[in-house]
Amino acid sequence: MSRRYFYVPLLIACFANSFTVSNSFTVSNDVCGDDDDVVIQPFGLETRIQWTTSRVIGSPDPPLPYVAAEVFSGIEWNQPIYAKPEPGTNNLTVIQKGGEEKTPTRIVRVVDRPEVDEVSELISVAGRQVYGLTFHPQYRDNGFLYLFSNVPKGETGHVNRITRFTVSRDPDTEVACDPDSAQVIIEWESMGHDGGDLVFGHDGMLYITSGDGTSDSDRWLSAQDPTNLLGGVLRIDVDHPADGMMYSIPPDNPFVDLPEARGELWAIGLRNPWRMSIDDITGQIWVGNNGQDLWESAHLLRRGENYGWSVYEGSHPFYAHREIGPGTLVAPTFEHHHTESRSLTGGVVYYGDKLPDLNGAYTYGDYSTGKIWAGRHDGTEVTYHQEIADTTLQIVGFSNTHRGELLVVDYVGQIYRLEPNPAALNPDENPVFPVRLSDTGIFESVSGHRVASGVVPY
Repeated sequence: MSRRYFYVPLLIACFANSFTVSNSFTVSNDVCGDDDDVVIQPFGLETRIQWTTSRVIGSPDPPLPYVAAEVFSGIEWNQPIYAKPEPGTNNLTVIQKGGEEKTPTRIVRVVDRPEVDEVSELISVAGRQVYGLTFHPQYRDNGFLYLFSNVPKGETGHVNRITRFTVSRDPDTEVACDPDSAQVIIEWESMGHDGGDLVFGHDGMLYITSGDGTSDSDRWLSAQDPTNLLGGVLRIDVDHPADGMMYSIPPDNPFVDLPEARGELWAIGLRNPWRMSIDDITGQIWVGNNGQDLWESAHLLRRGENYGWSVYEGSHPFYAHREIGPGTLVAPTFEHHHTESRSLTGGVVYYGDKLPDLNGAYTYGDYSTGKIWAGRHDGTEVTYHQEIADTTLQIVGFSNTHRGELLVVDYVGQIYRLEPNPAALNPDENPVFPVRLSDTGIFESVSGHRVASGVVPY
């Protein structure tokens, strides 16, 4: 049997927050709780010889084209989860996570300039989680702001609620948005997998995401059941209330004539659609969808489609014995295995000037891995799809600026932009990754299978 080798670079004591590495670790006394530094000899490495011949540097893969760079560095954010440009202004609107009475959700404005170091409060909302917001197409005139929030109702229940607020048109007013202007538009029960976003389409209708309402495996069997408002995307007309409601159901919605179905539904079969956006040029609407066991997905939204959950997870069988609901069963537009994506965050379509290679591309990412991808769809098929950045961010949202540039919202506490990767712009300056064993410095003799001094055989 041939022997395999790998290089073990470090053995790090998990409780050490200050150490030096040679053949031992020096652990700071504030960690170990006594007055002197403690020297720990790693097990089996007391007489280890250092490996000094390594030439394993760089990467065999070409560098990705973009990296994330911090913006608004003068602002100390508190768990930002959402950003969107405010029409008719030079402001970005940012949601900072809250939800409890003592820590309300704050929705703030920030002037879209790199040197800005302060925010102003638009509205503070207590007792609910606010996930997303959007502005009415005539916002410049009517000031209508719509919030998607999850609200406790009763002792054990929660509802998803769309609420309209009116933002003052007077720039000198002390109260930018009066909480008493709230008008509830629509609400439905949800105890997890809430969805949480809303956009106005080019048709003037309000599109709203809705998760399956549970926290695991669609145990309510709601995502394939069109008799409720869960597990899909709703489409309503907020400008023409009817039948005692604050909205009406558009007559061209796909399930209007289906017995017992909720006519508000535009598409079904989603688990937890996290972030939705509209392509400002084409009018295409994109939805990101959190998977469960193995697959994450993003969908180009279209009328009457069924994305399969929970009979399918993405394009793969999940609970195949469950009954499939109505609509046209459609596979994801983009799909990622959990080896590269664990909690997909839907993105936006880019139309800025600084990243011309991304023009017209839907750009989205992942909360858990920090990866970012871009893709294009011509209305018939995918014409481009590529990973474009690998970050350390916990990505909870994307936004365009007023100028079309791309922003990435990091839940840890900052907002970033994408910029060209210097390593990709200057490939000749990158370290050359060895492609032959004899070039790695791992072996003293490749033909003799003799490893260099200091390499640990395994």
